Amino acid sequence: MKSLSALVALDPFDAGHALVTSPFFSPRVLAAIRLAVACYTFVTLAVAIIWGIVVDKDAAGFFSYFTHLTYCGICGYFLASGLHTALYARRGQRSYPLQRWPKPWRFLHLLLLSTITVFPILVSIVFWGLIAKPSTFDSRFDTWSAISVHLLNSVFALFEILLTNTPASAWIFLPFGIFFLACYVGVIYVTYATQGFYAYSFMNPSHGAVRLALYIAGIGVAECVLFSIVHGVVLLRQRGVKRFLSKPVSDVQSISSVSHDGHMWEDKAAAV
Repeated sequence: MKSLSALVALDPFDAGHALVTSPFFSPRVLAAIRLAVACYTFVTLAVAIIWGIVVDKDAAGFFSYFTHLTYCGICGYFLASGLHTALYARRGQRSYPLQRWPKPWRFLHLLLLSTITVFPILVSIVFWGLIAKPSTFDSRFDTWSAISVHLLNSVFALFEILLTNTPASAWIFLPFGIFFLACYVGVIYVTYATQGFYAYSFMNPSHGAVRLALYIAGIGVAECVLFSIVHGVVLLRQRGVKRFLSKPVSDVQSISSVSHDGHMWEDKAAAV
């Protein structure tokens, strides 16, 4: 039986630097985009919490919503990946710190990647399919908040899926995703017991045990389906890049090219 390290390729870890490169952007540009997303999501979370405290006078249940928990995951992933990508670019594209960190940190990074490419899409589907209503857009703040955490979240996930070299998540991460969702069901009922409300009304047992069971089972199935779709899309992206796109020009290659061209012009001038 293969070890966990072999199943998720922890050693050697990311020998091809797929986690910090893109077929469309140089590492410096990729780092800038990732850090920009990290900043935007952090500001969104901070503003939402402050708004809840100052305006709504109630921010106690903020982290009882799966939407906000997954948004925190997006913020954390893009911050970590952005910093590692920036360090990779700064160090001449030879390595980045995560490659030398202990295996548990590498595993957790890949686990986080497997969640931020699936959970945001699941959140968007559930919100726009079951929860959204005309009052969602009652004010400018509500509109901005809904777009930021229920629409842009999936845009950020699709960016990692389609426009970077990140590999397809190992299948071993799927049970972890299901486990996290099961744990969140517990959070919903702990929240009700301690704060008196259901974060998601369709999880209220008073609507019927069968209906509740169907919702829970449906979300579990959706997680499996979305994970499989994302896995397949990443494989297709890898094949498409390999077939139709040449290797992107790196920062180092760009600098070397400029330097080489400069020497050529100097040699020509000397010859004249």
